[in-house]
Amino acid sequence: MAGSPPPAARPLVLPLHDASRARAREVGGKAASLGELRLVMPAHVPAGFVVTTAAYRLFLEEGDLHQSIRKCREELTLAAGRDVFRERAAEIRGLLRSRPVPRKVADAIADGVMQFPMPWPSLWAARSSAVGEDGPFSFAGQFDSFLNVTTDRLQHAWRQVVESRFSDRAILYRLMCGFTEVDTPMAVLFLPMVEARAAGVLYTRDPVDEAGGRMLLTAVPGLADGLVQGRVLGATLLLSRDRPGEVLFPSGPTEAGEAAGAAASATGPDCLSPADLQELAQTGLRLERHFGRPQDIEWVLAPDRVLWIVQSRTLRVEDRALHARHSAGSRPPLLEGGTTVFPGRAVGPAHVVRGRDGLSGVPDGAILWVEDATPELAEVLSRLSGLVAERGGPGGHAATLIREFGLPALFGLPAGDAFASGAVLSLDATHRRVYEGSLWPEVAQRVRSRLRQAASGGSAGVLHDRLLALSLTNPLSAGFRARGCRSVHDLVRYTHETAVRALFEIGDEAVRQGRRQVWRLETEVPLNLTVMDLGGAVAEQARRQSALRVENLDSVPFRALWRGVLRPGVSWAGRRQVSGAGFASVLVASAGEGAGAVRRLGERNYAIVAPEFLNLNARLAYHFAMVDALVTEVGENNYVNFRLRGGGAGPQRTDLRARFLAEVLLRSDFGVDRRGDLVTAWMRGRSRGASEAGLEALGALMGCARQLDMLMDDEARVHHFVERFLEGDYGAFA
Repeated sequence: MAGSPPPAARPLVLPLHDASRARAREVGGKAASLGELRLVMPAHVPAGFVVTTAAYRLFLEEGDLHQSIRKCREELTLAAGRDVFRERAAEIRGLLRSRPVPRKVADAIADGVMQFPMPWPSLWAARSSAVGEDGPFSFAGQFDSFLNVTTDRLQHAWRQVVESRFSDRAILYRLMCGFTEVDTPMAVLFLPMVEARAAGVLYTRDPVDEAGGRMLLTAVPGLADGLVQGRVLGATLLLSRDRPGEVLFPSGPTEAGEAAGAAASATGPDCLSPADLQELAQTGLRLERHFGRPQDIEWVLAPDRVLWIVQSRTLRVEDRALHARHSAGSRPPLLEGGTTVFPGRAVGPAHVVRGRDGLSGVPDGAILWVEDATPELAEVLSRLSGLVAERGGPGGHAATLIREFGLPALFGLPAGDAFASGAVLSLDATHRRVYEGSLWPEVAQRVRSRLRQAASGGSAGVLHDRLLALSLTNPLSAGFRARGCRSVHDLVRYTHETAVRALFEIGDEAVRQGRRQVWRLETEVPLNLTVMDLGGAVAEQARRQSALRVENLDSVPFRALWRGVLRPGVSWAGRRQVSGAGFASVLVASAGEGAGAVRRLGERNYAIVAPEFLNLNARLAYHFAMVDALVTEVGENNYVNFRLRGGGAGPQRTDLRARFLAEVLLRSDFGVDRRGDLVTAWMRGRSRGASEAGLEALGALMGCARQLDMLMDDEARVHHFVERFLEGDYGAFA
């Protein structure tokens, strides 16, 4: 973890409302998403606290475990023999069990409990929240979580969750997905137990039919831990997205909810009323709008009918039309039925496993047939051609993992004595049929090629290197050029930086040539702003002038942004208050800014406008900001995008300033992503009024954030300025 701050520099515990995706490296993926939802819909997310990744690192350091774990990890590879792998993984877990929980961590857990009003909760849920969990890779069911933990056992539960990071299946999953050990440090989320009338999983879209206009709900009476682990089958039904709460019935054989008719009536399962279904659907759609993507939501309905959200992550969905274009086999199927978990076709030898053991003997390229769909299947998914489970629900962890690996799979199809292990089968998961023999040789060839790559160690590494790896990290370096691109991530970064630079250069050239589509903006705000009109935004009587005032611009998003820029109390002058350490940090950081900077202080900034459009690129002191917005009368067309990066001070202060921005934006109803000093925020599909309010908040925020890193001495200052901004106390930033 070279370059990471020491554990002492980070809090060991945070209340859930202070967790967000902007702090995902501290609180892990699960707590980050839930903490963000706690801010925007507190009535539906329980209070809680997070023991952060700093506590995990402190545990390893005080226990002198780094070297011992590293030595064991040397033999933990995909090529390791099964017995050696199990021995080394067990050795690491034994090391963790042998060390005491650090006193500071124990105190942090106690502090988390004492944040609650008395009487303190007596029973808790301890849930894993590793960095990367519930992201592009879900880690569904790979770590342990514990329910009904008494307060005196919270330290023990914390250690058990940490220990589960080194379970056989969790280590295999990390290796298969291309993670290094240090990529996924563990945080632990503690939530008071919620008494459950019913619980389950809601998919805000049908995962096998993205365009189908349906949501998929699974529900059980009581808690849903057995449901998600694959031990219990719940009621499954489809809900309308257009008429939230209305129960639909499947109309085609590929729909994931085909089994719904046998499990629920037209009013849903007995444990849920029509009003409950409506609230679930409406809440799910709200979460989808907030995150901007279909969601996989775990929910609990209390006896008093209060709906609680305990997890929300991105749902992978498929376009049914892409898979339906392959026609079903011409010969009669050997077996037919079940529920499609992931569509597609597979060819390979059958391998039947009865009971919970036997996965270690699964041959590469097999179509695996199991009794129950459980998270333990993760250790073999990358080696399979297809999978069929006799029991399992579409809302369980196993289904999430199968979709993640893109593995053709059916649930709910018993094999009986139709075939034996070793028989070659062809699985059509899209049309829910299984055939004898090899119907599609080209499918079998693709599977063999994939497995050969995986066996050579090239699959995950090549994908990571060509898609995700980032080598172009400094736009000011001599190596930041097209020939330096090594991955798609590099191309995106290079293209973005080059496009911004080109935009400024085009604007500069237009000004030099005196084109009448470009005007200097006369304003008391020291932004040196030049306006470029795409057509219709500049009043006709003003077009012959060399300079414009704001009232000459007929652009809805620009005027909304400018109302925020000119909010009473927002200062665009230099700072009156600067800490000595902050000023010194700026001097050191700015000494390294050379002539290669994208934009020097004092140069022109540009706003491209149209009546309903705005694109602003500007340097604000040492920060670079971008606002891109479309605001119309049709809410579903509207969007507001914002990016801000950079800073004059050192990395720690710019990081704190980025946290301030992320927290304010989250509480202003934006979606937010923070990567170091880069903050990206978005608001999509909102009404004209809401979009204008978001732009107005951005205008004020840009003024308040200028040079704010010089005042960011510690975490307390972040919270101080967040509250000052949200209360409208803009004078605190002067």
